[in-house]
Order: sequence, then C-alpha cells, then structure tokens
Amino acid sequence: MNSLRNALLLLICALAGAVASAAPATSLAIVQTEQGLALQTVDTPRPGAGQVLIKVYAAGVNPVDWKRRAQIPGFDAAGVIDSVGPGVTAFKPGTAVLAQASGSYAEYAVANVDDTIPKPKRFTFEQAAGVPIAGIAGYRAVEEAKVQPGQRIVIIGAAGGTGEAAVQVAKTHGAKIIAVGHSSQQAFLKSLGVDEFIAYDQEDVAAKVQNVDAAINLVDGQAAAALGYVRRGGHLTSIAGSPGEERAAAAGVSLVVIAAGTYHGISNGDALRALGALAAKGRYKVTVSTALPLAEAAKAQELGRAGQAIGKTVLVVDAAKAKSH
Repeated sequence: MNSLRNALLLLICALAGAVASAAPATSLAIVQTEQGLALQTVDTPRPGAGQVLIKVYAAGVNPVDWKRRAQIPGFDAAGVIDSVGPGVTAFKPGTAVLAQASGSYAEYAVANVDDTIPKPKRFTFEQAAGVPIAGIAGYRAVEEAKVQPGQRIVIIGAAGGTGEAAVQVAKTHGAKIIAVGHSSQQAFLKSLGVDEFIAYDQEDVAAKVQNVDAAINLVDGQAAAALGYVRRGGHLTSIAGSPGEERAAAAGVSLVVIAAGTYHGISNGDALRALGALAAKGRYKVTVSTALPLAEAAKAQELGRAGQAIGKTVLVVDAAKAKSH
C-alpha cells in the first residue's frame, strides 16, 4: 500500500512539473536589520509555479541593493538549480545557471524561470554573478540607442559593471566608442577596446565630445550634460536620471530613460539570453575586481557606495565552487 501511495505522489509531482528540493529547511542569508546587515539563519525559500530554486555560489552587488533595502538584499545570483516549481521544464536540478533573483545574498534564492539562463561555460560562477543587473542595464542602454556600424557614441561611466557590458555590446554593433571615466580607469577601458578615452578629472568633456550619434549615460547627475554631446537626430539613453523630455525634444534627440517601474522595453530574459550568446562567442566578459565572503556584505556595499572603480564586486557564498566553471 505504501509503495502504491509513494508512486502516486511521484506521479502527481511529475504531472505538476515540480521537482522535490534537496535544500535544507533553513539556510544562511544576509538580513537587513535595524543595526545593519547581519548573517542569520532563515527559512529556505521554495519555488512557486514558473520559478526555480537556486543554490547560490556567488551573488553580485549593485547600488539597487542598498537603495531598495529589502529584508534579504541582492538581485544577482549564480549557482546550480536545486529544484523547480510547477510547470517548469526548461531546467533540471544540477544545471549551472545565472539569474536575476530577489534575495540573492543567501545560500538559496528563488528566480522566475524567464529571468534565468544557463551559465556561460567560459564564466566562473563569480563572473556569472556579475551579469544580471549590470549586464541587462548595459545591453538595454546600447540597444535602445539604436547604435549602427561606424557611429560615434559616448559612454559616460564606462568602467563599472554596466559600463563594461555597454562597451562590449556597442563593439558588437561596430561603433566607435568614446569612453568617459576617471584617469585611473584608462588602461582598463583601453583593454576593452574603446577607441578614445576622456578623463573627466583632467579634461573638459564637453569640449572634446560633440555631435556624437548616441550618448549612453550611466552616472547620476550627468544626463543633462550627456544631452549636450548628441547631434540633432541622435539618441540618448540613460539609466541614471533624465535631462527632461522637453529639453530632449527641443534638441532633436530621441530619449529613452531606463528606470525600474517605468521602463517596459527589452525584457530581463531577452537581455540575459543575448548576453549569454555573446559570452559563448567570447564577445562578452565580466571583470570581478573584488570578491568578498557572504558575511562581509556590509563591507561590499560600502565599497559600492564609495564608487566601484572597475568592474564588479561579488559576494562568495560557496568558496569551494565560486571560482569554478
């Protein structure tokens, strides 16, 4: 009788598309408390319909993490599938993935299946954890700018995680890239293949950048200046504020502001799949400049607030797996 009942339960699970979890009932996560960020034991989340549970090996750190102040911060996860919710057939346990997943500063995080892709084989889990938020933003910024081969474009804030992605995506379009950054970032940006570098701390950017076909603004407070760099008929995309629709219209510049809650263009999944395809061809990489243990999440955020000079900061959740491919 017991064997029949177990068989029926397995059949029901299979029909529902759910896969039993191997995760423990509780696990570790960084929790936002009144005193700050703390490593605590929490109930392990479970995937719902259309979701996957990821055993996290590494988690990316982004400004949105401290701006939104979720109970468990983090939106970038890389690891392996632990289990899947009802209706999910695209992934199975053990598959290496990266995803935009809420609450990724943790040993386990849930992601929507549409926001999850297989981890590029060229990437370590640390590198993969630097993709979602920054990669999606950089990809959207370039695509919305309608970049064409041979066009001159300027990327403001080109050395961070989003900037690194934007530079590489723009190169796939055959653009001539002017990168604006701090003088200390010149060697890194030249290594990415930018055509011209302008150090904002040593040069007059406005005097050197004029009549470009497109501007991509990734820095708070620079959207209005970026508008002034673009020729009439050109494009401006910004993930960090707007110069104002009326000002852009008066300048004859097409404006797209990419902001949470108001942007409804390229989906997370479409952007991730495009980046995954570029990574598979060796045309997209992620530079991890700082990797810290999960317990040092507060320090990682402090580094971010101070201004990430180059690439990405990530949290190592599983030190034995994070650097593996």
